[in-house]
Amino acid sequence: MARSITAAFAGIALAFGVAATATAQTAAPSKPAFAPTRTVTIIVPYSPGGGTDAVGRLMAKALEEKWGQTVIVDNRTGGNGSVGAALVARAQPDGHTMVLAVSGIAINAHLMKLPYDTATAFAPVTAVAYPVATLLATPTLPANDFKGLVELVRKEGPDKRTSASPDPGSRLMAERIFDSGGIKLMNVPYKGAASFVGDISAGRVDVGIASVTSGLALINAGKLKALGIMGTQRIPALPNVATFKEQGFAGLDENSWYGLFAPAGTPPATVEAIQKDIASVLAVPEFRAKIIEYGSLPGGDTPTAFSARFQRDIKESGETIRRLGMTAD
Repeated sequence: MARSITAAFAGIALAFGVAATATAQTAAPSKPAFAPTRTVTIIVPYSPGGGTDAVGRLMAKALEEKWGQTVIVDNRTGGNGSVGAALVARAQPDGHTMVLAVSGIAINAHLMKLPYDTATAFAPVTAVAYPVATLLATPTLPANDFKGLVELVRKEGPDKRTSASPDPGSRLMAERIFDSGGIKLMNVPYKGAASFVGDISAGRVDVGIASVTSGLALINAGKLKALGIMGTQRIPALPNVATFKEQGFAGLDENSWYGLFAPAGTPPATVEAIQKDIASVLAVPEFRAKIIEYGSLPGGDTPTAFSARFQRDIKESGETIRRLGMTAD
């Protein structure tokens, strides 16, 4: 009997010890997987004030707190994002210099002569977020959704209305949208999202595709219209704006990405460590809420998964560009 009681107490003590250890491990703060030894630079190859810049600065601040090392955002515009991307392609492959780019980086290879091979120059880390794209319109446009724009353009004829594009990725997405509606608008190229949304608001250009992040403040102020959004469901930031799918247009379900890339040759262990740190940041409810508030969906894909998406986008964008007959402006 005494032996049974002793054994029981030993079992309870052991169970308590295991539970206490598990609790302690759960409660222990997570350590960063990547330990930078100097300032980390995240190059954003687009203008300040756009969606990529906003998400980049949000992530940089969070990583700075996690790593205990300065993390800066360096805006290097030009060449539809290729100027900043080229800097990273030839940077030291140690995780201290990366580029946060949109899917246009996968498209440049088909429209531009580049100083790097897009398919092999980078080590894809992760998609930090998936920006939900919206078709913005000037407030005076006599159409309140994409279906109305299609009817308007068909009535007026092709190339009577203008479409702004800050980069090849945005232009390709806009062309895909117009193609789904069987309409054609005149393309007006811009350098960066921050400049062209102002021109759409002022009526100098009729429409333009952008992330919800880039246009949300002006939409909420009534200075821009949102004619529709990409994806399969509405988002909290624009609950009254229907998806293109809801409006009867197919093939517009997949969103773009804000992708983080290191230089090719960066050790896989370093790439994976950075991705894990970013995933841990994205798991924080307050941070996720901020990404959603910006009009994006949180990312965090593994390097393997994001690399596969990147290579697929390079291939499919080339096919779409050839089918639509797009050329660099």
